[in-house]
Amino acid sequence: MLKSRGMKLVDDTKKSRTENPNHRRLIASYGFVAFTAIMGTTSHGEAAEHIKLSGAIGICAKAARTTCVIDGDTLWLRGEKIRVADIDTPEISEPKCTAERQRGNRATARLVTLLNEGPFELHAWPGRNVDRYGRKLRVLVRDGRSLGDVLVSEGLART
Repeated sequence: MLKSRGMKLVDDTKKSRTENPNHRRLIASYGFVAFTAIMGTTSHGEAAEHIKLSGAIGICAKAARTTCVIDGDTLWLRGEKIRVADIDTPEISEPKCTAERQRGNRATARLVTLLNEGPFELHAWPGRNVDRYGRKLRVLVRDGRSLGDVLVSEGLART
């Protein structure tokens, strides 16, 4: 048995559950980063997609959504809806409280800023290409670091 920050991690081959429901996501994330750092490809063997925006990206309006940010972990990019796969940010469309809405708005604004700071790469999420809503699951990476990790380190998202 492995211990990490007081949480019990159990070997999945024994078909046991862990006390930390996010451990598979964390392990997959770390494995993905190591894999792409070594191989320079996505989990499907594809090269990462390099993105350089021709103009500034902003927050989505109600009308046509081509390239804009919906919230701290979802965006439209060239007509495709993308879910930032390695993080979860507070909701802004249906928040449970005022504090959640405020933090969600800060995460959204920060994602806009991060995307406008320069070129980044889109990496496919290991094992899944789309989520149950049809959004493409991608990790946004700049200079070898996940933009999701930036939001987590700033307290605006969780893994």
